[in-house]
Amino acid sequence: MLQTIILSLLAGLAGLWIATEFIPGVDFTGDLKNFFIAGIALGIILAVIRPLLNLFSLIVKLVVLLALILLVVWVLDIFFPELNITGTMALVWTGLVVAAATIILSLFGRGKV
Repeated sequence: MLQTIILSLLAGLAGLWIATEFIPGVDFTGDLKNFFIAGIALGIILAVIRPLLNLFSLIVKLVVLLALILLVVWVLDIFFPELNITGTMALVWTGLVVAAATIILSLFGRGKV
């Protein structure tokens, strides 16, 4: 945890320095003390936002996974006359069950369960 915070602080400082040195239109006119304060503030904000971004990206990944699974199940329903899925809710529930099974089995494969 402390290592993550320190790395975020250093990333804020380094990113701000690189931007001011190499990107046209980015300047910092204050003194070195204010530069460090700005860089550390950026690092603190990054440290706070990172877990929120991880949660958001997890939600996006799950939604994309579900959408792809729904598409695949729908295509299977079209190409295999033996499979009959009647209605949108049946398709959604089938997709949710397949997605849950996929997630649970992938956790077993990674040794996290």
